[in-house]
Amino acid sequence: MKFRSVLLAGLLAGVLFGAGSGAASANMTWCVSDPPIQLVTPGGHYIVVNNLVYLPPQALHLKNQITDEATATSDGAGGTLITVQVHLPATAGRGHVVSSENRFRMSSERDGYTTITLYLDVPLT
Repeated sequence: MKFRSVLLAGLLAGVLFGAGSGAASANMTWCVSDPPIQLVTPGGHYIVVNNLVYLPPQALHLKNQITDEATATSDGAGGTLITVQVHLPATAGRGHVVSSENRFRMSSERDGYTTITLYLDVPLT
C-alpha cells in the first residue's frame, strides 16, 4: 500500500511539474486579414492580392483603422509589378505585413511602423 501511495504521489508531482512548466508568451502577435484587393494588369488580366497584418496584442483595438492599396504597372520585362502599401495607425507600433498573390504563388513580407510598402512581380502583363 505504501509503495502505491508513493508511486501515485510521484506521478501526480510529475504531471503538475509538466503542466506548470509551460511559459506564457507576452509578446504574442495578432493577425488581421484585410479584404483582398482586386487589380487589373496592364494587359487586362484580373489578379487578387491578399494582405495579412501582424500587430502586437496591445494594438489589436486599432485593427479597423488599417488601410491598404495596390497598383499594377508594367515591369518592363513582360510582367506586372504590383506595389502594395499598407497604412498602420501611428500608435499601433511595429507591424509585420505579408502580401501574397495566390495565382502565381508570389509573396513578400516586411516590417514597419506607419506605411509599409511591398512589391510583387508577377509574370503576367
